[in-house]
Amino acid sequence: MAIEITGQYTEPCKISVLCDNESLNDNLGSEWGFSMALELPGNGLWLWDCGASPLFLKNGTDMGIKAADAKGIALSHGHWDHTGGMDALMEADFMGPVYAHPDFANKRYSSRGKDGSGDASFPCEYPGTIIVRDDSELDDGLFMITEIPRREGLFEATQGLFLNPEKTQPDPVRDDAFLLLMSNSGPIVVLGCCHSGLANSLYHLRDLTGIDSVHAIVGGLHLYKTDETEFENTAKVIEEFKVRTVAAGHCTGKEGFEFLKQRLSCEVLPMGSGSVYEF
Repeated sequence: MAIEITGQYTEPCKISVLCDNESLNDNLGSEWGFSMALELPGNGLWLWDCGASPLFLKNGTDMGIKAADAKGIALSHGHWDHTGGMDALMEADFMGPVYAHPDFANKRYSSRGKDGSGDASFPCEYPGTIIVRDDSELDDGLFMITEIPRREGLFEATQGLFLNPEKTQPDPVRDDAFLLLMSNSGPIVVLGCCHSGLANSLYHLRDLTGIDSVHAIVGGLHLYKTDETEFENTAKVIEEFKVRTVAAGHCTGKEGFEFLKQRLSCEVLPMGSGSVYEF
């Protein structure tokens, strides 16, 4: 086991969605972008991604969360909708470290229309970054895990993603990462876009830590361009890891979310700007 888990929090941890594709609060904005704040008992605030624009800062202020005061930020990967607010965060006098996989600043492209491509890269000034090549303990009970192996036959959400505008070099999104939070309720897996696929991510977690039961999964499941076969495969791995709560938004898609809500016996919650979960 590559990660030694020595304990977990004894008081509730709070996860707040600062921005997402939809808002669950009429007073908060939404965008195709994603950002979360994790409040750890006695240890302060961490950010997970920073959306596509400064919106996450404004929403945070309206939620009573000053994102610029965070101890640090971890980037789930380098796509613009998870990193576009970085310049605004720096201009707000954020002083913490930035944790990211070394590929996060790669130039990358996505299919647009029948033959076109669009720039999907990290759009901001390059920040001083602490590089995470495999895994890192960000704080007591909070780990960032990346370089997720892709097992043959398992789903990964990399279709239509490329490393050049001519779309001849597929982008495997090796910088895809997730967080492990050892909460009062048990292990919480916090996803960004889950480009590696949920099964690959959870099996890698088990290989690294020995954890084979997860209390909750929170974040994007990247099911919005898939079908019921992958919806069902996702449901099966959620059951395999005995998950009690799934809070899914961003790239999960409405069809995928509704399928999981009907299919699973565990709690399945919507996610959007303003969502708050305590574990």
